[in-house]
Amino acid sequence: MQHSIKMPAVSCVAMKLKAARIAAGLSTHAAAALVAKRFPGLRLSHASIANYEKSAGAPGVDIIGALAMIYDRQVTWFFEPGIPLVGIRYRFLSSKTRIKERQQFEHQAQHWLEAYIRLENRLADPLVPKWKKRLDISESVSAQQAAKMVRAKCQLKDSEPIHSVIEVLEAFGIRTMEMPTELAIDGFAARLGDESVVILNPSSANDRCRLNAGHELGHVLFGDCDSGQPTTKEMDNRAFEFASYLLIPPSQLREAFKGRSAVKLVQAKEKYGISMAAMIFRAEKQGVIDAQTTKKLWIQFSRRGWRANEPGKVRADRAIRFERLLDQALAEKKLTWNDASEVTGIKQADLKRRRDLAMGITEEEEEEGEASVLRIQR
Repeated sequence: MQHSIKMPAVSCVAMKLKAARIAAGLSTHAAAALVAKRFPGLRLSHASIANYEKSAGAPGVDIIGALAMIYDRQVTWFFEPGIPLVGIRYRFLSSKTRIKERQQFEHQAQHWLEAYIRLENRLADPLVPKWKKRLDISESVSAQQAAKMVRAKCQLKDSEPIHSVIEVLEAFGIRTMEMPTELAIDGFAARLGDESVVILNPSSANDRCRLNAGHELGHVLFGDCDSGQPTTKEMDNRAFEFASYLLIPPSQLREAFKGRSAVKLVQAKEKYGISMAAMIFRAEKQGVIDAQTTKKLWIQFSRRGWRANEPGKVRADRAIRFERLLDQALAEKKLTWNDASEVTGIKQADLKRRRDLAMGITEEEEEEGEASVLRIQR
């Protein structure tokens, strides 16, 4: 079955105008106000900006130039072919991350996501959703209720952990990929055409990666990526709460804090795949522990160095379906490395590096392995 990114009704320029505005954290009113301040001779209302984003009118080059400046984009970007990522909702984005760095990260993520879809098309093996995305979740549904609905979809009791948040994302038809980066970025959810996508940074600790994945699932299910508004604190808090409730239900959180045993808390971390810090944060908010107990726990965390390195091990939850498809196609001789490069538009070296990372092989280990082969040959 051929699977592709469907072109929306609006033009690519219109989509990029909207994507750039949202990425800049501006409403149409705020964007119009900035244009009026920086370009006094240019008349541009917030309604005009909204119309341009709907393809209800074509902006002149002077208008695109002005908007490009306040959105901190190159003018040429608006005219490049391809559908942009829109409605991007970051899990964590440090204020120290420069706009250009963030844009480069998003560009690379889009490049790999498009490669993923092209590989699926070539292999006739699309990601088929098991469940519909929305679950009829409305604004009146709380994060806790939504998490309970998803766990019910997974047919899990409160006492049963979610073994793979990534598998839940994929069951909803959400294409998920890893993008290692040294930037202070945990990941994001977005839309690419009519597709919901999630990007995760696997450089984070395993428990944090699982929480990040759940957080982005929350953004998708609540329709946050479909909103034309910048990310709000309420939107982000709701996604975080959803992820926390999804990983460990209230009844099990209460059980984890019974007896005030650190050993028991570590056991809960290892079973449910959620950090002790996240459980403490939720426990205070849920009323499981009081403010005084919370303060004592944080003091203990600091004294033992647990803020940087908690005890307890959590299994890695990997988003490596693309790499599995690639590796299987190569093993079954459906593709050669050269074919794979042509299909995906990715260099062979980059494809090989990504496959190795999916197996847990670092570049240093790969170089050492190649050096060993050379020594044997000599």
